[in-house]
Amino acid sequence: MQKSEYVLMVGVALSGKTTYIKANFDHERISLSFFDNNRKKELDYIEECLSKGKNVVIDDTNLTVAIRKKHIDLAKKYSCKIRGIFMNTSRGLLEKRQRSRRDPFPLAVQILLS
Repeated sequence: MQKSEYVLMVGVALSGKTTYIKANFDHERISLSFFDNNRKKELDYIEECLSKGKNVVIDDTNLTVAIRKKHIDLAKKYSCKIRGIFMNTSRGLLEKRQRSRRDPFPLAVQILLS
């Protein structure tokens, strides 16, 4: 049996993670927002997918070492092939994307978190 792949996207909001995923993967796309920002529910669902041998791609910001470690530990538990993709998007492009949103949020918050 082939190992499942666990792809961990890393990048601030508007960095292009979702667009990149849709263009490059047919994995199960999982986002914390699907679970009302409940990390335990998200991790439980990821584990359910992995137990079925599914490939997963995590479409979250994953900005802290602690959060990435939880994902890496889960991937290791299921002997998955782990791939991390960091979206290094320029501030100018983030600002342009923010201005074009229907529901803009303060970009300064995102820049401070990165």
